[in-house]
Amino acid sequence: MIFETITNQDLPVIKCVLINHRNNDSSMGTSPSNPLASESREDLGCALRPESTEAVYEAATVEVDVTASITLQVLVTTPGNISCLWVFKHSSLNCQPHFDLQNRGVVSMVILKMTETQAGEYLLFIQSEATNYTVLFTVSIRNTLLYTLRRPYFRKMENQDALVCISESIPEPTVEWVFCDSQSDSCKGESPAVITKEASVLHELFGTDIRCCARNELGRECTKLFTIDLNQTPQTTPPQLFLKVGEPLWIRCKAVHVNHGFGLSWELENKTLEEGSYFEMSTYSTNRTMIRILFAFVSSVGRNDTGYYTCSSSEHPSKSALVTILEKGFINASKSSEDYEIDQYEEFCFSVRFKAYPQIRCTWSFSRKSFPCEQSGLDDGYSISKFCNHKHQPGQYIFHAENDDAQFTKTFTLNIRRKPQVLAEASASQASCSSDGYPLPSWTWKKCSDKSPNCTEEITEGIWNKKANRKVFGQWISSSTLNMSEAVKGFLVKCCAYNSLGTSCETILLNSPGPFPFIQDNISFYATIGLCLPFIAVLTMLICHKYKKQFRYESQLQMVQVTGSLDNEYFYIDFREYEYDLKWEFPRENLEFGKVLGSGAFGKVMNATAYGISKTGVSIQVAVKMLKEKADSSEREALMSELKMMTHLGNHENIVNLLGACTVSGEKGVLIEYGLHYTDIKTVTISGPIYLIFEYCCYGDLLNYLRSKREKFHRTWTEIFKEHNFSFYPTFQSPPNSSMPGSREVQIHPDSDPVSGFNGNSFQSEGNILF
Repeated sequence: MIFETITNQDLPVIKCVLINHRNNDSSMGTSPSNPLASESREDLGCALRPESTEAVYEAATVEVDVTASITLQVLVTTPGNISCLWVFKHSSLNCQPHFDLQNRGVVSMVILKMTETQAGEYLLFIQSEATNYTVLFTVSIRNTLLYTLRRPYFRKMENQDALVCISESIPEPTVEWVFCDSQSDSCKGESPAVITKEASVLHELFGTDIRCCARNELGRECTKLFTIDLNQTPQTTPPQLFLKVGEPLWIRCKAVHVNHGFGLSWELENKTLEEGSYFEMSTYSTNRTMIRILFAFVSSVGRNDTGYYTCSSSEHPSKSALVTILEKGFINASKSSEDYEIDQYEEFCFSVRFKAYPQIRCTWSFSRKSFPCEQSGLDDGYSISKFCNHKHQPGQYIFHAENDDAQFTKTFTLNIRRKPQVLAEASASQASCSSDGYPLPSWTWKKCSDKSPNCTEEITEGIWNKKANRKVFGQWISSSTLNMSEAVKGFLVKCCAYNSLGTSCETILLNSPGPFPFIQDNISFYATIGLCLPFIAVLTMLICHKYKKQFRYESQLQMVQVTGSLDNEYFYIDFREYEYDLKWEFPRENLEFGKVLGSGAFGKVMNATAYGISKTGVSIQVAVKMLKEKADSSEREALMSELKMMTHLGNHENIVNLLGACTVSGEKGVLIEYGLHYTDIKTVTISGPIYLIFEYCCYGDLLNYLRSKREKFHRTWTEIFKEHNFSFYPTFQSPPNSSMPGSREVQIHPDSDPVSGFNGNSFQSEGNILF
């Protein structure tokens, strides 16, 4: 159910749809090999804003559950091509419109496993030949209060020397303690040095690195027990702890010494902490030394709790930590965009260095795909996130981080250095060369001497270079043109593009419409003629073969014999006069091809999986018939004739039935990026080969079956021909301009084989038999 609004004839017809996917296991984006299984569509009532001076369409607010998967879709009915751009939280996202069977532009945004960070306003900017307009979607989380994951915090267990880990989250989280005997990198992530204990109460508080983690279906959040270790080498700057007003404060001071009688004490800004705001624990280690820990805690901090907390011992130098109390959280990092140039096989990682509180949730994204974001702490209180899985694909990479109070986005541009690739062409008045590469190539033209292929004389006049354009994927497109003059006419010239990675050249003969090798002396001339003769002979054979093949198709496929009401009446149907019914059309992107089942001189049949061809959300095996590469027009016409014939035959239990076909092609608009701005539109033709989709015969083909039953068929057909008068041609409804009389209806009742459609032993017929 889709709602349509038209308020002005100059504006397009806009249809806004929300697609809810009930099951998904895929990453960002969809593909036939990993579809979003089943879906439902919902009307969003897309309407034009009455108070807006610009063409702004607004859809109804979309409310979805956490972890749900949805698609925001816009269907546009407007003449000509369109281009588009999605914007979310000041970040631009790639947009690739396509056209459906009604020639409507379709633009989609897929959101997988919805989280709070993905809620907000999604702006879709659309540019058409007639006008520009905006579509606004507002996406919110349904029952936000019912789905939460809060960072855990600590609380002392009453009347016991133990800590309780608490996370006020819904659904109720699983709480676990994570221990490690050191503070090195080996204690991060899932490593053998990490020990996990699932419990909310902890009595063993003497470990070196202690964390409490809470996990539910929204993810995992951890809080580290902030520790000052008097036995470790002091840092150049005191460690810093951030808290927000109202949060609990917990600091652990730890010391080990052979003197069992040493003590520990806490001071805040040279003032001893009040009694009741700390407690001490001690134990013996395996080497009989004494381990003491002294906790300082505040159940709910205020601004007056800010300052340096100093732990002192009679046997150790004192150490301090700076506690800063904030009104709200923050994310501090450099926001400036960064550009990088690397070689094709160079190892490289993006990195963002930041300081944040509370802990951030982050993602890396590229070309509408999201990637996991890992964080690691540094000694100076900062953290760092790296991304190395770029696979040397040039383009824009985006780092996005947020916590409960702040958001941060940083953009990186990756350029891949590559040697230029040159293409050359010549006309009657000029020669042109074009090249792509990175960095931007430069051009030089040289004239070749009369008697030698060496090109050393540089050409400086008659040359003009077109302004270079930056491709979306980080390559420069440039071109250079040499105008024809008497000084170079009839000579070979060489155009060369070069950058820091190398040089590429092409040689052009200026009195010829294309690039040719150097031809000057008679030996080269006769050698060229010798090479051309076999080519001409092969070309002649191909032309003859084409006409023979065209004649064969004309006689065998395009004309089909049909028996009329009398046995001696024959009529011919040319299927080229029939219209192809688009109800048989099937989206080619919903086909996933497998192995080749068979092939002939001009075509082949491949095994494939078709998604949704029989029933929405169901995939089946099919056989897809297609032409080979480099097929000519007569072969394509023959295949279309076969398609039209099969659509008129319809479905029958005794033949391998046609299920669908892929024939449609069209055009779409593509946004071209210059620098960091989209400033141009390019029209790209979308086309593909013709596919005929048939039922899959899992036991083989009819020919081999008939050969294996040769003796039985011989006896059976002999008896049948004695008793009946058969015609082996089907009955069709003639096209409107045909005068062919009707013929009898075909009806077959064989005891059929699953492969061939019949068993060859007994047949009952009424009218004509169709195979």
